[in-house]
Amino acid sequence: MSELLLDYREQEQPRQYGIGTKLFFLYFLNVADWFCTQVLIDTGYFREANPLMAWMMDYPIVGFFVKCVLPFSLSIFIWLFFKIFRLEQNRFTNFIIYSGVVIYTAVIIVHIINFVILYTTG
Repeated sequence: MSELLLDYREQEQPRQYGIGTKLFFLYFLNVADWFCTQVLIDTGYFREANPLMAWMMDYPIVGFFVKCVLPFSLSIFIWLFFKIFRLEQNRFTNFIIYSGVVIYTAVIIVHIINFVILYTTG
C-alpha cells in the first residue's frame, strides 16, 4: 500500500527542467528566428520589422554576432552563474524564460505563416 502511495506522490510532481535546458531551448528559438528572418529577407518580399535589427541584418556578420554569438555567450554566463553560486530557479526566472519562449514561439509562428504565404502564392 505504501508503495502505491509513493508512486502516486511521485506522479503528482510536474517535471522540472533545469536552467540549462530552458536556456538552450530559448537560445534555439532565438537562432531559429534569426535564420527564418534571414531567409525571408533574402527572398526580397519581406523586411525586418525592427529598424535596429534591419540595419544589423544588412551586415550578415553583425546580425550573426548579435543574434547568435552574443546570446550564446550570455546563456553560458547565466548557466555558469546559476551553477557556481548554486542558485535555485524561482518564479521570477521561470517567468522571464517562459515569457521569452512564448514571444519567440509567436514570432516563429508568424515566420511559418510567411513561408506558407510565400510558397503557396508563388
